[in-house]
Amino acid sequence: MRKMLMNYFFAFTLLLGLFGSIQVFAATQPSELNQSTEVHGHGGHFRHNPEFIKKQAESMGIKTEGKDTETIAKEIREAMIKQRAEALGISTKGKDIDSLAKQVFETEVKNEAKKLGISTEGKDLREVAREIHETQIKKEAKELGISTEGRDLRDVAHEIRETQIKNEAKKLGISTANKDFHQIAHEVRDKKIFQAAEKLGLNTKNKSADELFNEIMTKHADKVKELDLFPHKGPGMHFFFKGPRGE
Repeated sequence: MRKMLMNYFFAFTLLLGLFGSIQVFAATQPSELNQSTEVHGHGGHFRHNPEFIKKQAESMGIKTEGKDTETIAKEIREAMIKQRAEALGISTKGKDIDSLAKQVFETEVKNEAKKLGISTEGKDLREVAREIHETQIKKEAKELGISTEGRDLRDVAHEIRETQIKNEAKKLGISTANKDFHQIAHEVRDKKIFQAAEKLGLNTKNKSADELFNEIMTKHADKVKELDLFPHKGPGMHFFFKGPRGE
């Protein structure tokens, strides 16, 4: 069941382009996922929307008739891995999908490390990925004026996300007074969904944010990025693992 859900989530994060494509490897390593796989509470919507999965598969030329959702999601995942491999110049010939996913992951990590000036010589790729992750957190913290000196980077990442959400609330005219972070995040999420729905000309009368989100994802998934539904990936969204953990 857990692997099935990860196949779902993997497919959607790739399709929407919300994160870097490094997560292809994470899809083959479900025991190493962390809580960063939730995006303002929408992870469940991705996993449990068979109609969305079906439409995305059909748009990729994948036949869906007579197939269950798990099978369709698996085929989407495989197609996306192969597409990414080809884009990176990686041969797919004679390789099983998990080996190919791992090679894509390794290539993505090395490319990102090179971009950030991080040496990969003599290092395990997971170590390199963590360095990239830490570098990204520190970069975002600096941009937001958040101190990292002597602090656990998980705490810094949490503060970054809170700051981003509060900044977004301010832009949207949402009051943050006497509200906890989760309430603010929820209000930001709902308002952005309603704004996106209105831009798309959807009827919002008597509909909840969840209903509208499902409608957007099912009918207009190709427009999600330009609608800015997910303005902040947040530190930790690029890499979905943090070292081995027990089942």
